[in-house]
Amino acid sequence: MIYQGTARNPVTELILHCADTRPEWMAGNPLVEKVAEIRRWHVQQRGWRDIGYHWVIDRDGTVAPGRRETEIGAHVENHNRGTLGICLLGGFGASADDLFEKNFTQAQATAVNRLIAEIKGRTMIRKVSGHNDYAKKACPGFEIRSAGFGI
Repeated sequence: MIYQGTARNPVTELILHCADTRPEWMAGNPLVEKVAEIRRWHVQQRGWRDIGYHWVIDRDGTVAPGRRETEIGAHVENHNRGTLGICLLGGFGASADDLFEKNFTQAQATAVNRLIAEIKGRTMIRKVSGHNDYAKKACPGFEIRSAGFGI
């Protein structure tokens, strides 16, 4: 199991997000630089202590870590304990009910499925949700179940 924080909350849910960036955002830059920019947004603009997401997935399917999985994230108000936040780059202008393919790539879909399977091998994931399941937002820019990521 993966446990978070001093209370050792067991991780049982994954929550998908989008970065609300255009497809060409920071094109050609390595993912580590993109993660650093999102971290800057969260730390300098929002006053958080670190990036809110645990994982970030680039348009080409590359995956990079954000916040450590053993730390409580900052990605869904009142739903951070026992969850891991996974952010897909893209999604600018998306609607909550768009098809996944409208705003994201097949490489990202493959990476999400691979990451979900890998995390499920390390902890008891009971649910995969979208940010829009907990807030009146378009994020992640598609419905989790219709995209095939739900459990």
